This record gives sequence, C-alpha cells and structure tokens, in this order.
Amino acid sequence: MPVSKDWTKRIDSVVLMLCVSTSTLFLAGCGASADPLNRQAVRGEVTLDSQPLDNGSISFDPQDREKGRPGGATILDGKFALERQRGLPPGTYTVRVNSADAQTEAVGEPGESRRLAKERIPSQWNSKSEQTITVVDGEENTFQFAIP
Repeated sequence: MPVSKDWTKRIDSVVLMLCVSTSTLFLAGCGASADPLNRQAVRGEVTLDSQPLDNGSISFDPQDREKGRPGGATILDGKFALERQRGLPPGTYTVRVNSADAQTEAVGEPGESRRLAKERIPSQWNSKSEQTITVVDGEENTFQFAIP
C-alpha cells in the first residue's frame, strides 16, 4: 500500500521539529549556565546598635568598574541575600546601608511643606562610606555588618 504525500509531509515535519528542538536544547545547555561575569552569591546580617536592622537596603559599588557591577538587596530582620544569578562578580566593593526612620520631618514653607523620612544610619555607612568587602570566587561570601 503506497504512503500518501500528506503522511510523508507530516513525518518530515515531525523529524524537522525534533531536530530543531534537540539542537536548541543542546545549545542552551552548553552556554546558558556560563555566567560571563562569574557572579557569586552574597549574604549576611546587619545590626544597628547591636540589634538586627528591621528594614533597609544595602548596596555594593565596585571599586573596579571594569570587572565589577553594582548590586544591592533589601534588608529585612537584619538579613540580606543576593542569589548567584543576581550576585556580585569577584572583587572589592564599597558597602552602603540605608534605613529610613518611621518618624518624618516637615520641610518647607507652610502650605508647601512635605514630609521627609530621616536616615537612621550614620553617614560613614552610606553617603560617606569607606566600608568595603571583597567577594571571592568559589567561597561562601557571607558578611556581618555591626553599625554603632
């Protein structure tokens, strides 16, 4: 019994789709997992006056912008984490911590005033920070920051 042309076209289409799918998966498997920046997971804890910082943000600014990329995370209950896919390439980074006080302050002329949250963290830990960390390839990059 002869095979119809429609059936042959279907077989050809299925074989072609399988080849394309297999090739795509093979190529994705070869290159997708390689991170050209070699990012590392970074995590740690932040305390203020010996207590876990309830909320805030932490940012990392690379000292060598050719190799590093800036990064940051939210601090909640004293903990922060950057998973590897959002992590930092190996290198030295300036650390900045910010946390707004729940109390606000009125600024401006009456009728035109606005409320600004006050920064709880000393400037030596944010706008004038000299705090640094070094992220190392293949190491557990866990850091503790005790802000007085």
